[in-house]
Amino acid sequence: MTDENVKCLAALVFEKSEDVNRVMAEFAAVLAERGRRLAGCIQVSANTQGCACPETHVLDLASGARIPILQDLGAHSQGCRADGAALADMAMRARRALEQRPDLFVVNRFGRLESEGRGMRDEIAAAAVSGIPVLVGVASRYLDAWRAFASGLDEELACRQSALEDWWQRLEQAARAVEPLTER
Repeated sequence: MTDENVKCLAALVFEKSEDVNRVMAEFAAVLAERGRRLAGCIQVSANTQGCACPETHVLDLASGARIPILQDLGAHSQGCRADGAALADMAMRARRALEQRPDLFVVNRFGRLESEGRGMRDEIAAAAVSGIPVLVGVASRYLDAWRAFASGLDEELACRQSALEDWWQRLEQAARAVEPLTER
């Protein structure tokens, strides 16, 4: 689904002040309305003030399930911690969804776990190697780790709907350009 000008692996690069969750959710909703098959996850809530960690969920785009991904470590904790079992469940769901060859695979974050070689890193790689378009949210503080992982095989997009729409439109144009060749 790619040509020389468009890459199927995209990093939606964001700063702390940018609402990457909203941008990804709106883009996913637009594609779903167009009948595109989506897989992966987007963060749908993040109320972590006062450590309300159970309020942080990801939405499994293939099934619609909302999965809590953080565990509250208690009143004396300095923060929340990723729930390893929930992340393993999300990775399993992602692998199953990738078998159905979705039109787009979305991962809400390439973060600390992925930068350490864990998290959803294998699922991102599997989708990209399979030629499935992949969109990943990447905080600017993890951009160096992302670049080492992606090895230049990605596009870095600004955290804006217009950047996502442009990338998707170029992917679709590239797919249409190769369709006549594969029908011969």
